[in-house]
Amino acid sequence: MIHNGKIGYKRDEFRKIFQIYSSFVYQGLFKDFSFAEIDGRYFISFREEAGKTPLITVEKQKIGPDRSLFVATTPSSNGQPQEIVRSEKIDVFVTQLREKIEKIQASRKDGKVINLR
Repeated sequence: MIHNGKIGYKRDEFRKIFQIYSSFVYQGLFKDFSFAEIDGRYFISFREEAGKTPLITVEKQKIGPDRSLFVATTPSSNGQPQEIVRSEKIDVFVTQLREKIEKIQASRKDGKVINLR
């Protein structure tokens, strides 16, 4: 949805992203969710604990009059955002995002460092 040059999430897009968050809340990975608009950019963040740096941040970017790009990042070892998923198609994006989060979750259980690219 675009208002005044800003881009937001359509109801179906938000629902699909929130379903991923909810399933990992149930599994104990996430405990906090936030939605923010900063300078016309819209972010959805998943946190392990309230007040902590988000483990996953999703942004929807406008790339054309009728085209958008979904991008997910996670903090790298130096704390800078590292892109882990990108797609113009919400269904492809959420499938890939779920897979990346599952890798993160598995690595934490195993105590291993993984490459998410």
